[in-house]
Amino acid sequence: MDEAKKITPEKVVRFLGGLKLSFFLLTLLGLLAAQKAILAQSALQEDAPRFLRMLMSLKGLSPDVLGVLLVAGLGLFVVNLLFSSVRMFRKVRTRQKAFACFRGRDAIAGMTNREEFNASTDPTAKLVDYFRQRGFTVAVERNGGNVLLHAGKRLTGLWGIFFFHMTFMILLFGILLSMLTGFAGYVALSPGDLFVEKRSAYMRATDRPLLFGSDRFFKVRLDSIDLSYWRPGEVRQRSSTVSLFAPDGRFLAQRRMEINQPITIGDTAVYQGTRQGFAAELLVTDRAGTTVKATARFLFPAKSGDSLTCVLPLPGTDVNLLMELVTDQVRTIPGLESLAPAHPATLIKLRTVEHGPPVFRGVMFPGTGLIFEGLKVGFVKLKPFSSIVVKRDYGVPVIFASFASLVLGLLIAYYWVPENWWVACEREGERYRLTAGATVERYRESFGGRFAAQVKEIRAEVGEG
Repeated sequence: MDEAKKITPEKVVRFLGGLKLSFFLLTLLGLLAAQKAILAQSALQEDAPRFLRMLMSLKGLSPDVLGVLLVAGLGLFVVNLLFSSVRMFRKVRTRQKAFACFRGRDAIAGMTNREEFNASTDPTAKLVDYFRQRGFTVAVERNGGNVLLHAGKRLTGLWGIFFFHMTFMILLFGILLSMLTGFAGYVALSPGDLFVEKRSAYMRATDRPLLFGSDRFFKVRLDSIDLSYWRPGEVRQRSSTVSLFAPDGRFLAQRRMEINQPITIGDTAVYQGTRQGFAAELLVTDRAGTTVKATARFLFPAKSGDSLTCVLPLPGTDVNLLMELVTDQVRTIPGLESLAPAHPATLIKLRTVEHGPPVFRGVMFPGTGLIFEGLKVGFVKLKPFSSIVVKRDYGVPVIFASFASLVLGLLIAYYWVPENWWVACEREGERYRLTAGATVERYRESFGGRFAAQVKEIRAEVGEG
């Protein structure tokens, strides 16, 4: 087989870590992401450009296939970045070895910062002491009467670009892990309610993740709600007290839960939600005599002057219940006293919407109901509620690790600037001729003055002859 066509491990690494594959994968991921935006358009704009109307008219890929391709593309991109990191690691090691090599007089003479001077005695020991006292790692090579010296420090700074590169790989891996393991669910509880962590118990939830998507079955009981406002719409305090139970029913702890201070149960975080209000328990009986329970949730208004309202669609019909809650229970919440009625009362004003304008059906008090058009709606009781959000995401710690890698790379790149010195010492009779040169990875313009000052110190140290 032709050596040029032979597949070797080195060629595999170059291909998988190459820029061409990176650009291809970035383009592919961009097209797949754009596919979602294109499919989201349900209608064409008549005045849109023709090419845009053609793109939007494409059926594209199904959501399931699109999701698989996105995960596969991200996975390949992680592999690409991994192998490119291997190549970057090799480059840094090669540069370290190149800096550590000794350089002769001719090589040093080609440097921007260089100087030649003489010494009356062998300056090797004094040069070694001079550089070591200033934190340099020194290596010396002798060849007869000639000496080659290398002194370097802060060589760790060469790894700054490697950590920058690793940041993208770790970040992308974290995003991929989030896509495979991320889950979020929402549920509203009233004091005394017990929530069992399983998919069917959520009011709303994301799709089950591909990895670690099993139900945890731990239990959360809402004990009390601590809520206060500065004024309607401006929350002062939003927290809850909850009791935690293991899947076997064993009591674990009672904890206070606040915004941005989640409770952790195993690999799951339980957050205080931002939706609070009153929940009205209703009994709805249809024309066939079937009775179902329904819950109307009235959120506290976002601004003064708004009412506590709720729209509840009736399953299997085109009827929507439009309800407005009036209750003196709101007086118990600091900051919402202005929403309470003048007289102690709790009632729901009910209207319905089917195909035309809203129709007022009457007022319901707790324990009463309304009958209209063969339907019966009964108001059982009213109680406060608060929302909680349950999240699991194994990718979050990895994403934070990428930020740590970025900070580490910045610190290394800007505060550990490598500095290398080379000195070639040639014996010429009773004297020694020294050629010194130095390089830095950054701040080269300002280094020139410092180089001249250090050469002056070296001349004084070795005793220029």
